[in-house]
Amino acid sequence: MKNTKRLAAYRLALSGLLLSPAVTWAAAEEVSATGSLLRMVLGLALVLGVMIGIAWLMKRMTPGLKQQSVVRIVGGVSVGSRERVVVVEVAGRWLVLGVAPGQVTSLADLEPGEEIPLAGPTTNQAATPFSAWLNKSLQRKP
Repeated sequence: MKNTKRLAAYRLALSGLLLSPAVTWAAAEEVSATGSLLRMVLGLALVLGVMIGIAWLMKRMTPGLKQQSVVRIVGGVSVGSRERVVVVEVAGRWLVLGVAPGQVTSLADLEPGEEIPLAGPTTNQAATPFSAWLNKSLQRKP
């Protein structure tokens, strides 16, 4: 009986010695809202930085991602709110394409650098200045 009491006392003293630093440390440290918020933001920044670094490394180190396309866009111009005329180079040829929502139309097939034949007004009409045309139109009215 005396041994069991003595053993219980030793256990109690030992547990008190083992737990006292943790209890005193927890009691001595005050919880700061600013400090915990700062720690959380820094931790989040660290995790996001690691994720961005891994994505960058995967992009740089993964083979086969830098394949050259067969088609190269030479130029283009918007001719409407959703319509464009685009010049594309495919296999050493320039294709002039009309692009609209849900539709692509081939307009011309040219050699690279060749001028596109324009179907428009003749040179006489284009050479007439606007002011001369306006004066002529104003003189017609009664």
